[in-house]
Amino acid sequence: MAIESEKVIPHSVENIVQAYTTEEFHKHLASKVGSELKSFDVTRADDGSVVISSVQAMGSEKLPELARKVMKGTVTVNITDTWGAPDAGGSRRSDTLVNVANAPVKAIASQNLHSRSESETLATVRGDVDVKVPLIGKKLKAQAEPYMAKFIELQAKEVSRFIESQG
Repeated sequence: MAIESEKVIPHSVENIVQAYTTEEFHKHLASKVGSELKSFDVTRADDGSVVISSVQAMGSEKLPELARKVMKGTVTVNITDTWGAPDAGGSRRSDTLVNVANAPVKAIASQNLHSRSESETLATVRGDVDVKVPLIGKKLKAQAEPYMAKFIELQAKEVSRFIESQG
C-alpha cells in the first residue's frame, strides 16, 4: 500500500464515528482543505454499520502540480465511506472509495479505529491511489499520494477539534 498512517486520537471510537456521520463535520473539514461540500448523505443499518456519501468541489489549484496541467476549473470528488458495525471491543473499520469525476483517478483506503479506552483511539489508514493516465500516470500518482497522506493527518486532527468544539 502506498499510503499508510497511524495516529492516536484522544476520543472514543463512538465519538469519532458519530462526528464523521455529521454534515457539520464534513463542512468543517471541507473548509480546512479549501473545498465546498456539495452533497452529503448517511445511510444507517440496524447492525450499526453506516455508509457516508459526500460530494466535494474544489478549484484545480488545490491539486498536485502535474494534475493542474491537465485539469482546469472546478474538480468534483465523490467520497464513499462504508463503516462496519462495531466489534465486541468497540473497534470499527471503514472502507473508503474516492473518485475524481471525469478523471481516471481513484483512491481506495481502509481505516481501522482501534479502541484503546473510552478516551483514546488508534486510527490506522492504509490505502492506494490508482491513476490510469498514459505516460504521466506514475508521476501523477507519486504527486497525489503525499496530498492524500496530508489529508488523512488533517482529518484525524480536525475530528478531534470538532468533537471538542461540540463539548
